[in-house]
Amino acid sequence: MPEIKLPKGYRILVTREKKQASGLVRKIEANGGVPLAVPLLEFVLPDSLEVIQETLMRLDEFNWLIFTSQNGVDFFFSQYEAGARESKLPKIAVIGNQTKKALLSRGLKPDFVPDKFVAEEFARQFVPHLKVSDQVLIAKGNLARPVIAEAIRTAGTACEELTVYQTKLPDKSGELLAVLLKQHQIDAVTFTSSSTVHHFMKIVKVNSLQNDVRNIMIVCIGPIAKHTAEQYGLTVHVCPDIYTADAMIDQLSVYLQSVRNS
Repeated sequence: MPEIKLPKGYRILVTREKKQASGLVRKIEANGGVPLAVPLLEFVLPDSLEVIQETLMRLDEFNWLIFTSQNGVDFFFSQYEAGARESKLPKIAVIGNQTKKALLSRGLKPDFVPDKFVAEEFARQFVPHLKVSDQVLIAKGNLARPVIAEAIRTAGTACEELTVYQTKLPDKSGELLAVLLKQHQIDAVTFTSSSTVHHFMKIVKVNSLQNDVRNIMIVCIGPIAKHTAEQYGLTVHVCPDIYTADAMIDQLSVYLQSVRNS
């Protein structure tokens, strides 16, 4: 069966962090669309590294280390490799293909990966592997939801959360996005996290552009981003069952064809 393409010249906003947007940009181009890369996320180290360094020096206290994103892996190991390599790593659990790939690229294999890449499903599948005496460390961003930590603690196991990176809105992105919206240059927007939704809507509200987003297709990578978008009153047109960037564009292509044929 031939691959379904996007309408020629279809303009899709890519909101991912600049370094992580290339795969989605290539997918859109391969499907016949026009990517508009306006990063709504920038990832930086926390203002203070003292807590990170102190925690890394006692890694041997933990039985499990959890990564919920590629960023968590990257920022954790940037600090680990800078000064705590003598500390033995515990067993590692990850959410998501990109998180797993980031770990494998460092020669490490995860000991646990859930079937579905959302925090609730991770917690449901992971908690039965724990003992009450275990110690768990979650390496996360400052905006990460507390779902996993709460589930672990509810089960009676000790859990620490370590913020290894912060998420912020890039300085020039707001102005660029506002111009594109005012000029109606966007046909669809892709949201790959709740943070991209929050930052998008912040720009929309600051510039009073609510009416300019009404006719834009909203595409979300998974149920959490979808829920966040709907809380802002956005109608989500596409949310694939497989939570990947490729699946977003494939599903959008199918959706647009069905609209054209109806």
